[in-house]
Amino acid sequence: MRGFLGFFSGLAPQPKLIWAVGIGAGLIALAVASPLIGFIAVVYNAGLLIIATRDLGLLPVRRGFAVRRALPDPFSLGEPEEVTVHIENRAAAGLMAVVSDHAPAGLRPGPREVGGRFDANGRLVISYRTVSPRRGAYAFGPVDLQVWRDEGWWRRQVRLPNSHEVAVFPNVVAIKRIQLSLRRGLRAMAGMRRARPPGASTAFAGLRDYVRGDDFRRVSWTATARRDRPVVIEVEAERGQQVIIALDCGRLMTAPAGDLDKLDHAVNAALMLAWVAQAYGDRVGLMTFDDRVTGFIKPERGSTQLRRITEALYAVKPEYVEPDFGHAMTHLALRVGRRSMIVMLTDVQDPEASRELVAHTLRLASRHLVLVVAMSDPAVLSALDQPIVSTNRAYEWAAAEQFAASRRESFELLRRGGVLGLDVVAGRLSPALVERYLELKERALL
Repeated sequence: MRGFLGFFSGLAPQPKLIWAVGIGAGLIALAVASPLIGFIAVVYNAGLLIIATRDLGLLPVRRGFAVRRALPDPFSLGEPEEVTVHIENRAAAGLMAVVSDHAPAGLRPGPREVGGRFDANGRLVISYRTVSPRRGAYAFGPVDLQVWRDEGWWRRQVRLPNSHEVAVFPNVVAIKRIQLSLRRGLRAMAGMRRARPPGASTAFAGLRDYVRGDDFRRVSWTATARRDRPVVIEVEAERGQQVIIALDCGRLMTAPAGDLDKLDHAVNAALMLAWVAQAYGDRVGLMTFDDRVTGFIKPERGSTQLRRITEALYAVKPEYVEPDFGHAMTHLALRVGRRSMIVMLTDVQDPEASRELVAHTLRLASRHLVLVVAMSDPAVLSALDQPIVSTNRAYEWAAAEQFAASRRESFELLRRGGVLGLDVVAGRLSPALVERYLELKERALL
């Protein structure tokens, strides 16, 4: 009995079958007027029943389908990625299909329904895109499938169980993109310069083949003549230094900045900087704080350290409290004895609101190289760039300019006290921060 019911489960008539049944019902209703119409109604409905039953028998039942997903491992924060669904059933060869995956709404999947056709071997592969605006754990549910024959009369709908638990981590895809570039000695990320600043402290690191864009001044003519192909000298900055990333998780970092909030932009930038610093041989540590220090990872090298930092960044959450810069800077001063590069990822406002930040970073700068990194709000920059066409626009522009000017004043106070600053639009934070780090290393400021 269960098998009989299973055969009919999930069946739905195609629109043309509904129309055909309606026509048959109309013929039956008219049969009282004429025996001939009654005969036609009997023949028509019998033929329709045979055709519909045959078409029904050609549709595969639910238990014959197998489904699997190919997922990014892990998902990366803010990165467009692809999810692929594979469905197999030899009995479904040649059938049309629509697939709807129960992907978490938080991953912004699209499109929600994808059509396709099973190939001659009964395989169907569809894909859709996701963008992950929030870190955390997510759950995929079952896969809904509809199948039908070309010019068929029935459509079968089946739900295929396929649960998955996934996690959205800080953007590891961006790190993979720059691995090859860094190994080749290039800076291929958008906005990153290739030129070495004056005063760079570098050492010979080896020889490699010339690639397009290399500085001609680094061509080794002796090695070029010996190998009969262009060869360049590869140099590297001084290694073995120490970088501490201090991540503000307070109220101001909850503000949206494009598709992500400021904290998530900072998390992505922190992970990328940690990876690059490790690749250049530096020890990297991490401190997270709001109105108290919520986490501290002492600076070390190695893949295990990167895993610790990645897991810590995955878990951080913003708190709607004012950050205590005094407590955070004191904690750093006590825990970090060796002169280090301190990268403070936070938000900077007017001098009055940023007074505590300025005071304590100036104190820390007497012993360490301090870089304060803040993100410009894209909405403020847009308000400054748009033309002034009305009185309201003039007030909007004036407010945006006043806010931007107050930020510049705060950064000027930091600069006068020997603290470095970086103010960049949120979407370019990661490449801009890596570029600044490499510049400081090459200039041997640490």
